[in-house]
Amino acid sequence: MSYGQSFHDNQPITWWKRLPIYATTILTGLLCIGMIVSVILATAGFPLRALAFSAPAFSHGALWQIFTFVFIGSPNFFTLLGILCFFSWALEVEKFLGRARFFQLIGSLIFVEAATCLVWWWVLGVPAGTTGNYHLTAALLIAFATLYPNIEYLMGWVPLKYFAFACVILGVLMYLPTHDWPALTILLATCGTAFAFVRWVQRGGEFRLPRFSFRLPRKNPKLRILPDPMPGAEHDDGPMAEVDALLDKIAKSGIGSLTSGERARLEKAREELMKRETPRR
Repeated sequence: MSYGQSFHDNQPITWWKRLPIYATTILTGLLCIGMIVSVILATAGFPLRALAFSAPAFSHGALWQIFTFVFIGSPNFFTLLGILCFFSWALEVEKFLGRARFFQLIGSLIFVEAATCLVWWWVLGVPAGTTGNYHLTAALLIAFATLYPNIEYLMGWVPLKYFAFACVILGVLMYLPTHDWPALTILLATCGTAFAFVRWVQRGGEFRLPRFSFRLPRKNPKLRILPDPMPGAEHDDGPMAEVDALLDKIAKSGIGSLTSGERARLEKAREELMKRETPRR
């Protein structure tokens, strides 16, 4: 398999009847269970903010929030569509990367989302927080589009890379009217992390720095152009220089440009050259 993954790492974990069970299948099921539990807890009056990620609370000891905030959610009209998108995009990414790389990607995205909130809290003094799997799903779309940028995705004629780019722009526009800068930076940070992670894996799991080469300027050599020989004129450089001049004239203007005298000198030079190359008996 490519990128150092074993064959079994890209195969289903198990089968349920004829249904393959991938890590994505289990993760999607956990997200659905988390949404149902969230509804039950909210109905019972339990404060869900204790499970959502809050930078101030996490910095004061609520360390469990980094493991629970992704599973907190509330159903709405488009919940089923969101679950299907998460499952299909994550499954394609898992099949390509393998389970080990897939879990590394998911862990990196969760860490970056929480770290972005902490940066706002510690550096800028904004009590940022996050909950749900919205940013995780968006990042998986970017990872999927990075793997297969040119496949025809939307209605069979829009390349996936343009669809993903449009989704990112719409996500940015969603946060601008409310000035929700923490959520905007989380969206961009997670999508950027997904893109960088896939590119890193595609390059063999190595970071490659750009190579720069410096060349000192060199002085260009001066070229000497031989003048066209005049009829009946002799050159001081000898017979070979005259032949070179005649050949240069033929290259520039063709053999028809030679005079009868120049043709005769060229033929004489050819005969002398053949005599020199003919071995003596």
